[in-house]
This record gives sequence, C-alpha cells and structure tokens, in this order.
Amino acid sequence: MVVRVQGEVDAATAPRMGETVNRLLAERRRVVLDLRDVDFMDLHGLAVLMRATRLARSDGGKFAIARPARCVRRLVELVHAEGDVRILPDGSDPLDAA
Repeated sequence: MVVRVQGEVDAATAPRMGETVNRLLAERRRVVLDLRDVDFMDLHGLAVLMRATRLARSDGGKFAIARPARCVRRLVELVHAEGDVRILPDGSDPLDAA
C-alpha cells in the first residue's frame, strides 16, 4: 500500500496520519508513505515515522518512506534518524517496496 501525504505534518495532523499508518500496517503489513508533497514536518511527524518503523519491525511488516520532500529529509538528518526510518532510494518505485 502506497499512501501519498500532502501538506503539513505537525501536532495537529500527525495523530491522524499515525492512526492511518497503524491501521494500514495491521491490515496490509506493508506500507510506504510517499512524502514528496509534504510542505512541513515537525517532530510529531517524525515520531509517527519512527513508531511505524518499530511497529512494522516488531510485527513482521514493512514500512518505508519514499520521495521525501527536502524538509522531511532534512528533519531526519538533523536528528540522525537515517538508520531508524527506511528511506527508499531516489528513483525507486515505491510499489516495488510495498
């Protein structure tokens, strides 16, 4: 399942994104978030990504992000979470990883 996220991911929107990701991981077990259209992400959004990664790993599922917008990639780098959140290589097809 590939889910395209748009707009801002912050304290107001991250909980809904987290609920959706958790539900999809429980149902489909393989989820990729396409983040190319994210305009802003704060630590609440990053926490969702990290929790989804841990949930997928503990439950035998797969979770990754694809095409992260510059603001997302920068946030991941700033907190040194590159090893915690799986980022698909640029140019890869997220459907292949889902």
